[in-house]
Amino acid sequence: MKDSRYKVLLIEDDRLDQMAFARLVERENLPYDCTIVGSVSEAQSFLNTEPFDVVIADYSLGDGTAFDILESAKHVPVILVTGAGDEEIAVQAWRAGAYDYMIKDLERNYLKTLPITLENAVAYKKTKEQAQLLSGAVMSTDDSVFITDTEDRIIFVNRAFCNTYGYSEEEVIGRNTDILFQQDSAVPPAQDFYRNLNGLTPTSYHRRKDGTEFPVSLSISAVRDESGNETARIGVARDISEQVLAVDKIRTINLKLKCGNRLTS
Repeated sequence: MKDSRYKVLLIEDDRLDQMAFARLVERENLPYDCTIVGSVSEAQSFLNTEPFDVVIADYSLGDGTAFDILESAKHVPVILVTGAGDEEIAVQAWRAGAYDYMIKDLERNYLKTLPITLENAVAYKKTKEQAQLLSGAVMSTDDSVFITDTEDRIIFVNRAFCNTYGYSEEEVIGRNTDILFQQDSAVPPAQDFYRNLNGLTPTSYHRRKDGTEFPVSLSISAVRDESGNETARIGVARDISEQVLAVDKIRTINLKLKCGNRLTS
């Protein structure tokens, strides 16, 4: 991210503070494309027409406060700048959705740490967008996705899982993965089977809430932390009932053909 340029909106009605920020960007050669405004109305006009990576807003402005900015910058991280003694307001703004807040001192030393705060805010925005994209993909896929903790307790399921297995999210969260596997003495215990499973097993059979069983193509992957310790497991199951029926149909046709050839012979 260090080679990226960021679109920054500074909302500050103090001319000296505007100049101090501009000098910081020039002196440190910061990769910012800056837009500087002095009021809430100007800021809202820009926010409604242009995309920004981050907003830096003074709390007290001539025609409003930073709370008005938070309403307009819903998808942009906002760094709030307040004067000394306004810490309670800053905390309220943080709870209202501001990414972070900084205390403005007379010597403007807060500007020294502003680039780091801004970099973190942009990184947070990108991470949040990626998480939303991933969540959207998981929720919209036709495959059943479930995530378990290290004790095989289900901690997440997508919509396709609920539709396929017949459980609501509330019914399945916290329960052991045993509920997914068929109960058959000829099959290894469900929990042992789940723990030892690695990769793709196209001949697994799962059980719905109503007790009916169906074949699935099942893939399970481990989620590990930076130290390599397993923290969760992600399962992706696809109902392959139609494929199995198609294969059975083909086998039946082949058997009939073989029988016909023998009779002909």
